[in-house]
Amino acid sequence: MPRSVQHWPGGIPTCIQPHPDPDLSWDEIKEEVKGWLLFVQENWVTAANAGSSDENYELNHRRELVEKWASATHEFRDAYQSRAPVGLPGTEGPRKNDHIEGLRYPAESLERLYETSQPCETNGLICLAPIDEKHAENRARLVKFAILMYDYDIEVGHCLINGHIPLEATLNPSTTTDPLVEDYLPWADLETATFKSIFLTHTGKVLYLGNLGPYMMVDELGLESGRLTIVTFETNGDVRESVEIRPFNMKMPYLNAFENWSSFDSVKHCRGAYGHQNTPLDMDLPVVDLLCQAKEANQLPNSMELCDREQWTSDVELYAPGYLALEAEGRGGEYPLSSLVAPNSIGKITKQVMNRVLDPSFSHPRYSFVPLPPGRTL
Repeated sequence: MPRSVQHWPGGIPTCIQPHPDPDLSWDEIKEEVKGWLLFVQENWVTAANAGSSDENYELNHRRELVEKWASATHEFRDAYQSRAPVGLPGTEGPRKNDHIEGLRYPAESLERLYETSQPCETNGLICLAPIDEKHAENRARLVKFAILMYDYDIEVGHCLINGHIPLEATLNPSTTTDPLVEDYLPWADLETATFKSIFLTHTGKVLYLGNLGPYMMVDELGLESGRLTIVTFETNGDVRESVEIRPFNMKMPYLNAFENWSSFDSVKHCRGAYGHQNTPLDMDLPVVDLLCQAKEANQLPNSMELCDREQWTSDVELYAPGYLALEAEGRGGEYPLSSLVAPNSIGKITKQVMNRVLDPSFSHPRYSFVPLPPGRTL
């Protein structure tokens, strides 16, 4: 059964705040959170012992403990902190990473973590902007954004290899009405009180020690300007590093950040991530016009500049069959994302531009191609 969005009723309580210092060492973190871990161990009540059959019992119990610790008096928290060891006896088994020792929750408090987590995977483009029927403009721009993430150079495919449909993160309107990149970790980890990912300090503040990135995200401003954000976070939820990139420029940045696990500096300085290639776009233009405009401004990376309107029109029809007809009627936002073609189903299609560049008479100041041997075809 698909997981449902887990909104904290009324929004995340205001008493629950991020830790102000993102630069704690692992030893400092372990010392900061030891009282909290002891508190969880001594106050966790299993669903069986509570006599509860509520499928959200564990979620609500974790939230209850987080709020109680964050709103408690210093004297209350100090009583746990003063007698807590670093690394609770009887917690879950050993892990591979030494720095995790001392940061382990009691095993019973980790039950049903996945079942009560947010329904948003992290291996694709995460849309933070609302795209329901009240936000038709956002929806139209997201469809266009998704189409522009395919390959528009001399090959067919997708910039993200296989992650062709954006993932929607439906943020809690009681927590924020203007979702930004910085709102992602509170939504993904704090609203669901995801033990293993969040820890509370002896002052009642939150540290995020789960997946800190990189992520690919687009908020409402990103949809408007035609740029997603590759981002990593600090342990207090602040943005650590980020770079804004147009969707059709993502091939090399994606490979560097998510396949090769290169340094963030390498991601920011790879082909396709240069600043002059990623100035804001007018996402209300037709999708093919966006590509043509970027070409006219000399802002395209690699062999995209060898293509033209005719080729890109053919590409869009291949990747999003029927979209251009809807767009011409002003109904592009109605195009179902499920109709986007899966990259691995495209096969070995040869674009017309490839035939042109392999012609012996082809010439270009920055590109040269070796002609196929006599008798060989693509």
